[in-house]
Amino acid sequence: MAKIISERFTCRRDGLAICGTWFRPEEGEHLPIMIISHGFMVDQRSVRNYAKRFAAMGFATFSFDFNGGSIHSRSEGPTTEMSVLTEVEDLKAVIAYAGSLPWTDGLRVSLAGCSQGGMVSALTAAELQEAVERLILFYPALCIPDDARKGAMMFARFDPDNPPEVINCGPMKLGACYVNDVKNMDVFEAIRPYAGPVMILHGNKDEIVDVEYARKARKVYNGGTPAKAPRRQPRRDMMLEIIDGAGHGFNREEDEFAFGAIRQFLQGRTDVVQVDVRLDEIRRMGTPAKLHVSIPFGGKAKGIWFHGEIEPGASDEQEYAWGKPVAFAATYTITGEDYTGTPCRLDIVNRFDGKSWKPEVHTDSEALAFLNGADLTAVLQNRKKGPLVHIFA
Repeated sequence: MAKIISERFTCRRDGLAICGTWFRPEEGEHLPIMIISHGFMVDQRSVRNYAKRFAAMGFATFSFDFNGGSIHSRSEGPTTEMSVLTEVEDLKAVIAYAGSLPWTDGLRVSLAGCSQGGMVSALTAAELQEAVERLILFYPALCIPDDARKGAMMFARFDPDNPPEVINCGPMKLGACYVNDVKNMDVFEAIRPYAGPVMILHGNKDEIVDVEYARKARKVYNGGTPAKAPRRQPRRDMMLEIIDGAGHGFNREEDEFAFGAIRQFLQGRTDVVQVDVRLDEIRRMGTPAKLHVSIPFGGKAKGIWFHGEIEPGASDEQEYAWGKPVAFAATYTITGEDYTGTPCRLDIVNRFDGKSWKPEVHTDSEALAFLNGADLTAVLQNRKKGPLVHIFA
């Protein structure tokens, strides 16, 4: 793995200093750019691990503190003058700075953002459009305009029709601009213009931003409306990963799955089938020197491309030598419907070579015929009740 180097930087927006840190592989020129935006009431330290991960993938990665973004921000500006729209302007200033450096490729800019930073990244991408190569959103806070209209935003309570000049929000003070800049915004119409590749990662146990906001965003990016998705083929470059059990922010295991899926997205693959596995009784035969493990399983497949039920007889056969995996192969059939509503079946053999999973799929669906003989990969989200298997094409 290439050595990652880092350095602090400063750029400006409307006379205010924006302080950040870039991370990059030690070697390489004309590096693609990834700019990652932090969430509400925190600073760039909250996304430092993500910035390093993207740098390890070959990006010149930039993290920074929004002006007035938190009480700990190293960037200038009071928190009472910060809003989603001022953060859009901050992000645009960082994009311009990143693209001006001699070792970056200013024509290859990707944006990533967490929570409020996700909404800011989505709005910025919609404004800049083709200038943004791709968009990765971690639990984006697309609820912010609705919360402003309710007069309830995080710890703050206020009259949305007449917000005070200073709004107390726990340890942080907001200004009326934080509410006024978004309370009349239709966020889904605002993000709709961006047509580049989009990936959203969201936990289904998020108590701050309901996962339904991510589902609505997927429908919008797929060319539909929040009320109804199109019946035509889903966009292959629009991916929503709902992480089972995750809240607002991911733990270490959830991050591992998230970046496994992000690698697939960056390679141009899409998540076609998610298999929610329910494990049955594990059967072990042999000795530690040569152990065979048989795991019958059931469950269901879900997703916008295909959904169905695992047929009886599914089994995961595993071979170990002195505790080390030698060969795994899960064989199963799923019957259900493809995205056109046509009944069909998927016959799947998913093999593990000690490093990665490689599924083989055969289907009688005309709409999903691209899976037959395709170079597929799989990423597993491990859970106590059984893995959630994501098959990428």
